Amino acid sequence: MSIESDFRALLAGYAPLAALVGARIALSAVEEGAGTPAVVFEVSHQPILGLNNTVLGDQAAINVQCWADTAVTAASVADAVAAAVATAPAAAGACVTARNTAFDAEMGLDGVELAVEWWT
Repeated sequence: MSIESDFRALLAGYAPLAALVGARIALSAVEEGAGTPAVVFEVSHQPILGLNNTVLGDQAAINVQCWADTAVTAASVADAVAAAVATAPAAAGACVTARNTAFDAEMGLDGVELAVEWWT
């Protein structure tokens, strides 16, 4: 399994978040017309190397965007994502490290962005 699939499974399996967004949890982009609220995430990887360049692990920075029709709903979705991350297995070493508000004027959507670190 990849960090991307493990992270999506963690979010999709968290009942309070699933109650808010249903299946609208996607890597990179949700399908056009999928509706809101929705969660979109992107992942960047940085290998953890030993002195002999052996790959010892992977540190992933996950940018999670929570989009909704209102700021209150976007915040509720972000709260549920943060709560889901807190349930990650200890082996993932996952935590939310930052939270910011956002607005997409073109779509007219409010958002909350979370920075998540995930280690394997």
